[in-house]
Amino acid sequence: MDNGTHWRDRLLQQGHGTREVGGSSAPPSPPTAPAPPSTELPLDEELPLDMAEYRPWVLQRGRTRPAALLNLRWFDPRAGMWLGCAMAYPQLIAAEYVGERMVSLDFGKRQFVLEGEQLGELIRRIQEGSVIAIQEYAPAVWPQRPVGPYIASIRRIGPAREGGEGREDR
Repeated sequence: MDNGTHWRDRLLQQGHGTREVGGSSAPPSPPTAPAPPSTELPLDEELPLDMAEYRPWVLQRGRTRPAALLNLRWFDPRAGMWLGCAMAYPQLIAAEYVGERMVSLDFGKRQFVLEGEQLGELIRRIQEGSVIAIQEYAPAVWPQRPVGPYIASIRRIGPAREGGEGREDR
């Protein structure tokens, strides 16, 4: 009599348990509770920017693959909101720097100039491809000027969107 279920499976479903040598029955295993939900971020999850404390750049941590995009953010005090763009790392043609105070990122049709203080580590991290976000210091958001590295301005330079040449277009 085969109804698609093996006879051992049918006995176990009916609560007969398993038999060991010597005729003793193995005690039923207690039901296991489901594992609590994990509070850790998945490996490829980006940590959100903390608005309570200024950080000039955010590094990727624990990712299984290199960052695909570099996010640039600046604050517009007139609008009272953050503006920015995400540029593809493979499109980064050159990263030039002048000491530790100025960095130029050339993405072909779009170039960005970052000005600030102590940007040497940022340059090294961009060369590694481990920076996922760069943000300008905004006094309206963080009234106290940061100690250590900071980015005073992010400017987009190059041709205007509609055919103009050489206009600052942030």
